[in-house]
Amino acid sequence: MKKVLSVLFTPVLLLGLSTQAQAHDPPDFIGAVWQWPETHLPVLDADLSEWDIIPEEFWITEQSVVQSTARTWIYTGDLDVSSISFRWIPTWNEETNRIYWAYERFDDKYQLGNESVETTVDADHSGGSFWDLEGQTDEEKARQRGRHAQISHYWFDNGQAREGEWNWFWMTQATWYDTPPYSDHSYWFSGTAPNSFEEMRQRAEWWSVYWDDFNWEDPAGSVLHDFEQDEIIGLTGHVFDTDAELADDCNCHSRWALSPNVESFGDADFLADWVMLGVDESAFEGIAPTSVEDNTWGQIKASFGK
Repeated sequence: MKKVLSVLFTPVLLLGLSTQAQAHDPPDFIGAVWQWPETHLPVLDADLSEWDIIPEEFWITEQSVVQSTARTWIYTGDLDVSSISFRWIPTWNEETNRIYWAYERFDDKYQLGNESVETTVDADHSGGSFWDLEGQTDEEKARQRGRHAQISHYWFDNGQAREGEWNWFWMTQATWYDTPPYSDHSYWFSGTAPNSFEEMRQRAEWWSVYWDDFNWEDPAGSVLHDFEQDEIIGLTGHVFDTDAELADDCNCHSRWALSPNVESFGDADFLADWVMLGVDESAFEGIAPTSVEDNTWGQIKASFGK
């Protein structure tokens, strides 16, 4: 069953939602992106205790999702929390202009490449295809893919799934997006080596910037999105789970998502709507500031051109 997050909207924001949020999927869902104050940014250390300040209803869990795959090896049963349980959350900060993610997972049978979490963000809420279009040349296709919305698979298993990679923006030929100043991460996992369908537990934190115009050949020329409070963005997440070797009719593979659609892989019209919240100052009363980098958004933007 889907969990619909309850958010208190101002009249101005409600007016914006009526025009901006109507096209996305699922239609009855509006997520809320919690904002960290600059003094309390999450420290990337895979310790999620600082995230406990965020109310439970902001998290997407196994209770929030449905099956979302059209592959022949689809698992057709109900989600079994003794097999797979998880939670994930997007948050943000206006000064750093990043989305900060947290993710936690238990998996009774972990199998490398088919056990990722995938996120997609259409930061300017422009919608439409971010995959290649019919009739495009190879050069035009390369430029179109991921241009106005970005999608990545993430693995947190010491780089075993993707030969050292943790962040795979799979539709682009770019190789520069997975390190600062574009993204960074920290994770922890327990259990045996994640390659033999054995039990695995994971915790991860990462952040990323996002682009209104991503140019895989030109990092400096790519146009970053400047996130603002109260704006609506397109965003979704998929948790992949495979409990046997993939084969037709194996009834073993899942893509757990907010909606059953499969078109979100390349069409931003099928992403969910999320609102960028302001800081709830009361939540941080009496909590000591974190030791954070002294990068303002202006300093971060300047670093992209270096």
